[in-house]
Amino acid sequence: MNRTIRLFIAAATLLSATSPVFAQQSGVIEYEVTAKTDPERMRGFQRGGDDAPEIPDVITFKQVFTFSNNLGKLTTERPEGGGFGGRRQRPEGDTSTRNPRRQGPGGMGMGMMGRGGNAQYVDLANKKYVQVFSTFGDDKKTYYTEEDFIFTANNKSSDKTKKIAGYNCKKATIQLKDDTYTVWYTTDLPFSFSPVNGLLPDSNAVVLSAEGSKRAFTAKSVSLKAVTDTDLSIPAGAEKVTQEQMREIRKQEMEKLRKRQQQ
Repeated sequence: MNRTIRLFIAAATLLSATSPVFAQQSGVIEYEVTAKTDPERMRGFQRGGDDAPEIPDVITFKQVFTFSNNLGKLTTERPEGGGFGGRRQRPEGDTSTRNPRRQGPGGMGMGMMGRGGNAQYVDLANKKYVQVFSTFGDDKKTYYTEEDFIFTANNKSSDKTKKIAGYNCKKATIQLKDDTYTVWYTTDLPFSFSPVNGLLPDSNAVVLSAEGSKRAFTAKSVSLKAVTDTDLSIPAGAEKVTQEQMREIRKQEMEKLRKRQQQ
């Protein structure tokens, strides 16, 4: 083997070991999320009457984004105490920009949930958020709908940089709906992702921090490693529906839950 080939192999090996782009193609990002609540509205979903615990103005919880082989899934841990009064207040990665109380990655909600199931899956290869919702009761059905990544080309870029979770990040200011977000993102990971759709300033950006007036997301750690969670694909047998159909299904299920609670 001649000297040029040996140098090329050595350089390639060093690059693969040190550059995040060529590093492990799977891993986990842990976000800390703070969100302002609407205590009056949430009280309508709370059990316990006068004995129910007080609903805080701001809650803090964790979201975990797991990715592997161009697939991803965002899960949301319930707030401390399992939600106020023992009820879970946040669905599993359910993400919406259509309702201020339900915003998250895919433009499809992060709001209240009862006994149904929600999950936010991500098709990293095709740059799509995939919202999954399971109905309540014995006749449980599972549906899913897709939404394309929204890249915000008209964001205000900045020369400022800082490190978040060990990654060099660039700053951008993005107007989304009626709120303005300060976004810090890295291009040193081999995919694109944001906890909120519409806050992607670059087609190769991973948002590690986003702060608006009502909520904020901050990556506390980014671990590039083999992942044992193989459940990154949507459930088998899930029926594809439009986003409008999904909203109607969710609305009907929430109404069923409300009536059941009244009884």
